[in-house]
Amino acid sequence: MARAGRSVLIRCLSAARRGGVHSRVLHDHGTAASRSSGPRIGVALGGGSARGYAHIGVLAALERRGLSPDVVVGTSFGAVIGALYALGRSPDEMRAEAERLRRRDVLPRIVDVGLADGALFAGRRLEAYFRGLVGDARIEALPRTLAVVATDVDSGERVVLRAGRLATALRASASLPGLFAPVPWEGRRLIDGGIGTPVPLDTLAGFGVDLALGVGAGVEARDSRGLRLARSAVRSPLGRRLQRTLAGAGRSRAGRGVGPVDTLARALALALDAWGAAGDALPAGEGHALHVQTRPPIHWLRFDRAAAAIAAGDAAMESAWPGVGRRLAAFAAL
Repeated sequence: MARAGRSVLIRCLSAARRGGVHSRVLHDHGTAASRSSGPRIGVALGGGSARGYAHIGVLAALERRGLSPDVVVGTSFGAVIGALYALGRSPDEMRAEAERLRRRDVLPRIVDVGLADGALFAGRRLEAYFRGLVGDARIEALPRTLAVVATDVDSGERVVLRAGRLATALRASASLPGLFAPVPWEGRRLIDGGIGTPVPLDTLAGFGVDLALGVGAGVEARDSRGLRLARSAVRSPLGRRLQRTLAGAGRSRAGRGVGPVDTLARALALALDAWGAAGDALPAGEGHALHVQTRPPIHWLRFDRAAAAIAAGDAAMESAWPGVGRRLAAFAAL
């Protein structure tokens, strides 16, 4: 059988959220053309704010080995890096831009103080910032296949965006609950994709890729005493009771319309649920799927330390190369 068009099914990983994740794909209008030969490669880039600069290093390491991903799925900051890559920015270009940034170049430009829909910031300036990065691009028209992952604040459902305005999708995927207001999108209200899907590796199962790489940039519990304490608090009986109370408050008034208090309660309930599992080590992966944890040595708001995060991503990908090589060899043997 000719190699072109041959695809190995990925064994999906266990759902990221306890009890399973229900995904909804909104408007799949097709994808960019894939290569006619060789393995079809997909990468799933997780969140982590400034730590997500590590994804640039991962992409640079892949390209240095002659691998250029055909499909990029991203959540939160991973969606931002994925969007720039899907637009055609090279890792070197992204590295140069990132290393010029300082915290004052980012944070003051994305906050628009004023309580809105149960959040501290409305999010309009956040979207304007993303529009400055990607212009008026639409997801379905990009030269490389991209999917942006967000979370429905009302249902907790994962939502995979494959068409629509890219800047708006990025805003949705990066809207931290309680900080940025949910983003209206085709009858839904969307927030940070990392709430339900820290690293959206299993989302790649629907893209017919032969090698799937999930890249994490979040803090692991073993690296952070503060995270371990926070997670213990959320998992405690009091933390569980608070989560149930918030979830119930969000539902109890549903029949009378959704107000800012309801929205905030629902968002915080989802956030607490995510914190309960925060910091878990990524599984190694199975079949033709592989997780790579970058562990960048920077705080999530240190946008001025992109170089350290990028270097961590590059090193992590190099360390993971034996696993990648075995999966590529398995493909070549078919």
